[in-house]
This record gives sequence, C-alpha cells and structure tokens, in this order.
Amino acid sequence: MKNFIAVVLVALALCSALVHAAIITEEDHHTLAIDFDIIQQVNSNPESTWKAGVNRNFAGKSLAEVKRLLGFPKKEGKIRHTEEEMITIKHYHQAKMDAVAKVGIKEAAKEFKSLALPDNFDARQQWGKCIHPIRNQEQCGSCWAFSASEVLSDRFCIASKGAVDVVLSPQDMVSCDYNDMGCDGGNLDNAWWWLKNKGIVPDSCMPYVSGNGVTTPCPTTCNGTNVPISSKLYYAKSYQHISPWMWWKKVEEIQQDIYDNGPVQTGFSVYQDFINYKSGVYTHQTGSFLGGHAVKIVGWGVTNDGTNTPYWIVANSWSADWGMNGFFWIKRGNDECGFEDDVYSGPADLSRLPKQ
Repeated sequence: MKNFIAVVLVALALCSALVHAAIITEEDHHTLAIDFDIIQQVNSNPESTWKAGVNRNFAGKSLAEVKRLLGFPKKEGKIRHTEEEMITIKHYHQAKMDAVAKVGIKEAAKEFKSLALPDNFDARQQWGKCIHPIRNQEQCGSCWAFSASEVLSDRFCIASKGAVDVVLSPQDMVSCDYNDMGCDGGNLDNAWWWLKNKGIVPDSCMPYVSGNGVTTPCPTTCNGTNVPISSKLYYAKSYQHISPWMWWKKVEEIQQDIYDNGPVQTGFSVYQDFINYKSGVYTHQTGSFLGGHAVKIVGWGVTNDGTNTPYWIVANSWSADWGMNGFFWIKRGNDECGFEDDVYSGPADLSRLPKQ
C-alpha cells in the first residue's frame, strides 16, 4: 500500500510539472527567436534602462527551441509590484531612514540589519574562484538543475574557504531526481529537497550529456568506472525558500543571505524581449510570455549613470555568448517578472563529504 501511494505521489508531481511546462505552438517552430522589431523598440525607447541586440547562441534558432530551455514551472502573473505594494516598501525604507536620523546608523542597524549591507556586492569579487564559470544547458530545459547545482557548488567552496572546490553535476539531477521532469523542467523546492535528502555527485562523475534535449536514465556508477555514485555524493545541510512574513523585507533577506553565504537560486517569468538582452538593467517592455526560467543570483548593485537604478547581478546558463558574457542585470526591489518570489538557497553540508 505504501509503495502504491508513493507511486501515485510521484505521478502527481510529474503531471503537475507537465501542466506548467512552456506551451509550444506550431507557429513557434516558424518564428525566429531573434526579433529585430523588439530590438529596435527597446533601443529607441529613451526611458529604457537596457540595450537589446543579437545573441549569437540564438542566431537562427526558433522560438520553439528557446521555449524548450525554460524549465521552471511558472505561470504568467503580474509583471512587477503594484503601486500599493511599492508604497508599503517606501514606508519601510522611510522608517529606516528615520531611525538613522534619530539614533545614528550603528544603533539603527541593530533593528534594520540591511543598513550594514553595501550598495554594491559581487560574489565574484568577494570569493573569486569559488564562483564557477558560466555553463550551457543547450537544448534541455534543465535550468532548474544547473542553477541549483551551481549555487551548492559555489557554497561548498565558500564555506570550506576553498578547500572543497567541486563542480556538482546538473546531469545527476536531470537523470536521477524522480520528483522532477529532467529536460522537461523542474520545481525549485523539489530540487533542493533532492540536494538535502538524496545528494548530488560531481560533474566528473556524471558529465552533462542531455544538451540534445534527451533525459538519459540514472546510472549507478560514475562515468567510465565501476565506482558507485552513492559513494560520491555531496549534500545540502538544509534549504529555505526566502519568503519572510513581512514580505517587504524579502529583498534585504535575499541580499543578507548572498552576503553571508554566497549565491542563491531564483525562478522568474521570461518574455520575448529578454531573449534579445545584451546589457544594462532589464525590465520587461514588450513581447509575449514564454515560460519560467531558473538562474543564479551572485550579487547586486546600483547604476552610476545618474538614475541610481538598483539591480541584481545574475548568472544565466545560456553560455557566455548570451548577454554580458553569460550574465545579466535585472531591476531589484520591485519583483520584476516575479524575480523575487521564488528564491531558494541552502548551506553546504561539510560534515557529509564523500571519501576521497
């Protein structure tokens, strides 16, 4: 009976993922991902905070091929915070400033910890080699596996002060995580449950082979060896969905986690204009909703162009040929495209390292 219930639960999880998968139409197969009308519209907008252009890795690709990359099950929702929500946030920030004026920044920081955070922070500068290079998920909807495994990889290196510098395998999660759908997408909560309870092997044990869009079976031994994968597992000690009761503090809690522990994972809504992103602080301007995408946040900043626009620094998994050498900035503090809704992270478990 227990086995039957387990099978039913897994089936329901799979069905849920399928329901939310990016919908690919016949027209998508005949529509190019690079849209010159969108590029012209963004670049001619005097209020635009970003520039659009041709990303080489999408040249000649169809919209259907791009949609296959969007493996995070997110429905289209509001594009950013409402005016009423932004007023609440402004009141909170005003309360901080009032506290600083009244008792000074040192005392005010005891209640408002974010006052001690810098205006600009980049994990690549703070921890150097621990923030691993941009990767390429290719034609598989494995963004959920790439971003989760990359966050945990970086955090192992950071927590161990460089002693445990391992690149963990997204293929492990694509092939073996039975709670998710491999190249057809995955849920971030499921992914972190897997990292905590089942573990993940290094990339050297299970290299990425699903770039062609095929979810391969879960192996029992490391690539080309008789070494069981069960002997090479790394784990997250725990995990969290950063969603405070006082939601207006969410951005600061995300920043604090990055500042203290390293990168975090998030998922957001992708629109057509994002495909053509080249530089600057992205905000959605035009184009239809395509699906959900998961990425790694490595820091934040404020522009010095006179607009003082706050942004997140984000690592994508579409190769270094996309965006700013594989990275992009997106507006911070207004939940742009739901970017601050689904943030996950977890500490590396240094007490459960595999034997070398």
